[in-house]
Amino acid sequence: MNTTPLLEETIVQSLNYGDLPETWRVPDAERFSQQKTLYDYQRSALENAARALYLYYKEETSAYQLDEAPNANEQRKADFADLYRSNIEGFSIPQYESKADRRNQRQNPVFRILSEFIASQGEEIPYRYIINRMCFWMATGSGKTLVMIKLIEYLHCLQQHREIPSRNILVLAPSEHLLGQIRRSIEEFNQTGLFIDFVPLREIHRVRQVRLETSDVITVYYHRSDNVSDVQKESLIDYRRYENDGKWYILLDEAHKGEKEDSKRQAYYAVMAREGFLFNFSATFTDKEDIVTTVNEYNLQKFIEDRRGKNIYLNEKEFTAFKDRSDEVNRREREGIVLKSLLTFACVSRRVSELREKTNIPELYHLPLMLTLVNSVNTNVEKERNDLWAFFQILRGMASGEMDEDLFDRTKSGLIEDWRNGGFVFGESNAEHLGKNESFLREMTVADVRKAVFLSCKKGALQLIRSRNNKELAFQLKNADSPFALIRIGDTSKWRRELLAGYEETAAMQETSYFDGLEQSPITLLMGSRSFFESWDSNRPNVINYINIGGGDAKKFVVQSIGRGVRIETLPGKRRRYSFLFNNSNEKAKIGELHDGEVVLPETLFLFATNRNAVKSVLEVLETEKIAMFKKLDGIERAPVPTIDGREMLLLIPKYREAEKDLNQSKFAMSKGTQRRFSRWLKGTSDAVFMARDGFDKERLAALEGVVQNGKCKIQSEKDYARLPFLQERLLSYLSKTGKATDGIRDLGDQDVVHFREIRVLREHVDEIQGKIDEVKQGQLSDQDISKLVQQLVKREIGRDEFDQRVSGKNEVKHRDLIIKKIIGHYYFPVVLGNEKVNYIRHIIKVRSEVEFLNSLEDWLESRRLSWDAWMFTKINEFWDKIYIPYYDEEINDYRCFCPDFVFWMCKGNEYHIVFVDPKGTVHDSAYHKIDGYQRLFEENGKPKQFKYRGLNVRVRLWMFNKNSGNLPEQYRRFYIDSPDRIFESC
Repeated sequence: MNTTPLLEETIVQSLNYGDLPETWRVPDAERFSQQKTLYDYQRSALENAARALYLYYKEETSAYQLDEAPNANEQRKADFADLYRSNIEGFSIPQYESKADRRNQRQNPVFRILSEFIASQGEEIPYRYIINRMCFWMATGSGKTLVMIKLIEYLHCLQQHREIPSRNILVLAPSEHLLGQIRRSIEEFNQTGLFIDFVPLREIHRVRQVRLETSDVITVYYHRSDNVSDVQKESLIDYRRYENDGKWYILLDEAHKGEKEDSKRQAYYAVMAREGFLFNFSATFTDKEDIVTTVNEYNLQKFIEDRRGKNIYLNEKEFTAFKDRSDEVNRREREGIVLKSLLTFACVSRRVSELREKTNIPELYHLPLMLTLVNSVNTNVEKERNDLWAFFQILRGMASGEMDEDLFDRTKSGLIEDWRNGGFVFGESNAEHLGKNESFLREMTVADVRKAVFLSCKKGALQLIRSRNNKELAFQLKNADSPFALIRIGDTSKWRRELLAGYEETAAMQETSYFDGLEQSPITLLMGSRSFFESWDSNRPNVINYINIGGGDAKKFVVQSIGRGVRIETLPGKRRRYSFLFNNSNEKAKIGELHDGEVVLPETLFLFATNRNAVKSVLEVLETEKIAMFKKLDGIERAPVPTIDGREMLLLIPKYREAEKDLNQSKFAMSKGTQRRFSRWLKGTSDAVFMARDGFDKERLAALEGVVQNGKCKIQSEKDYARLPFLQERLLSYLSKTGKATDGIRDLGDQDVVHFREIRVLREHVDEIQGKIDEVKQGQLSDQDISKLVQQLVKREIGRDEFDQRVSGKNEVKHRDLIIKKIIGHYYFPVVLGNEKVNYIRHIIKVRSEVEFLNSLEDWLESRRLSWDAWMFTKINEFWDKIYIPYYDEEINDYRCFCPDFVFWMCKGNEYHIVFVDPKGTVHDSAYHKIDGYQRLFEENGKPKQFKYRGLNVRVRLWMFNKNSGNLPEQYRRFYIDSPDRIFESC
């Protein structure tokens, strides 16, 4: 792919999720079950889905209505496609895929399938006719199943509120393993009160006859996606029998386009969802059509980049000896290969033990695990061609015999050399930190490896432990207390009978399988083929060996198996790498300070492969995800903080605490009609019913009645609730949440303003923009740098022209529709400005009102001399930064964070101002709610409160910058300004 199209995620994030009407907000977005809550990136995926559906179904010219015209959905598709501007131009389904096909009248099968149900335009079907879709690009192990199930709940709620058309919901996945995983997650979700009835698709006609849908039951149909066809057989279904006039909401799990037959199935899904919507979940997207409709981009690179997964180290040297196993030389080389992976594993295992002892935290990190994934396990072929047997034989020899000291030393030296050279790194660059472990590696002994791998420092014979199912074989040294290795394959009976005859054999004492209990098991090695990795996620893997894994399907297998082992859990429930926890949470005091060299081993997934095809497939998968991603922009840095009397100026922000909610100030809004209906509903239902059905106690019920019946709610005609149980949930949520109060002032932290580190650019533009950034930065010379240039000029080391050019520098450069510049007083530099049409770069300043404010500020500063001792300011990004003003929003009946676009810091003597400026201060109720929130927290009798902090008198102010504010209510007029001069005034 030469260029990467605009992601749907970029489009929908122009819509503020907090501005969505209440019925469009994801219900209980954090909750999944009694045991699980959603992570922020999972909630973000749901919020993006809500934005996209709102844009699709609530566009003014084609908003969904009951009893709407038959062609209304086609207009919605056209309006939705318009949001993509030129990014879907050229996307179409041609009638003929080539000139030869046209000559021979061989129709494109996808065109043929779609054209039966969707009108074509000449010899193509424009992509906009199937634009009612969104993709979730989520890494394996990121919990996309939970997002999928919460999305089902959300679709159900929207249908209950009649915000979207009433449609059946269908889940399609390509294997019984994945369907089983979804089913188990649904069973866990069903503990919450809502009940998802997971029904085979073949039963749809019977279900329709016997079941009435209720607000507490969600019927969801399911089927194997690879069994959707155009014929009806025992295992296949004819999509025509189930297409239901195209009225489906379809959720695809790893069922996107691949081979030719899969492309046809994509057409079946599009037909079935043509009057509904298609949701596509996968860890790997490569087609432009999928990428352009990606509403949530959280693939493997992003997952690791956010420090939620291990770094990936790929040893680039081939394990060629596993290809040819015919002679003694290759046997010795194979032993060295296996020993290298065992030694790597032993290093990780020993490091984890030492870190646990150093911190006195026994739960720190995980029990390391090594996986060996092979191409063949078949006993019907010669033993020499059985990859798993070849690996196992070497393992058995090392367990029961003496390890060759010379081979051990050579292997150690080879591994040290590998770490010095780096290898392929995915994630943070850990090559340098691996090098810091060289002395640690040199100290490793044969006994260390035996203890880490075989759970015994001494050699010993292997004994076989037979599991209670025929898929597992465990192995234990006779002189050890626990099994160390597990083979998991489709059927172990032939292995026991034909390959392991003569081994001492015992039956497992435990009832459950070893594999199911692997997370808490002492087992260190897991061996198998391609079958066991599905429906399994673990924090434990640190080493994966790929033996003769290659061929056409290797790419998908490799990335999925990596995804199964890339998770990390530094502390229980803390699924981020140490560097994030240390800098971002209260865990710092608990863990203490660790060095990068210490944590790099448990935080790395080491990959070893036997041939270049396998290595190449890994690289291709990872590079594909890099190509399709927006890449982080480097070089934008914090500017020096101004100094006062030789000391850096303090940068301060308010801090907040939970407080008892003032029901007189933050009233729940509803219409008069809703208030009457809800009051009657409460009175007409006995207390016993509420207590038995909803688990209420008398205090909770009294509080609920008090809001509605004692004037504690605010009457707003447009706040009408159709479903009273939904209103009850919202009221209970309203009552359970605390209010907010100021808790003084604190220093600005390193993680409070971070959006400039998250500026991302489409890969094809990175080098150009990076060059412009460097150009601006190189033009900014310190006094020390200028002195050096003067000395070079005096010594005639440089000429006058070069001196003038380097001293003058550049404060501003342009690139296409971007301006990259240094802005006086800004917290970071350079600053990147654009316009609202720019879609190839994220998290820059491009909102028109913000750009206009900065231009006004720069013009004003040119002719002013400020009286403050020092000042500084920064842009705030509501998605990334942690500076805000909490306020109660009556539109959504909940507290929200108001993130003004800019914050200024000014100091003179012991007088200090924190000044928030919001150029989007439009004149409407939402802006007034924000001002109300500011006043409650930071004003007293119409004047800013004074806070004491480190000898300073600190005041917090708010200005809404708007040159066209129009008519304003009297109480809000004083907050609106049209010139920067008020920002810098003193109280």
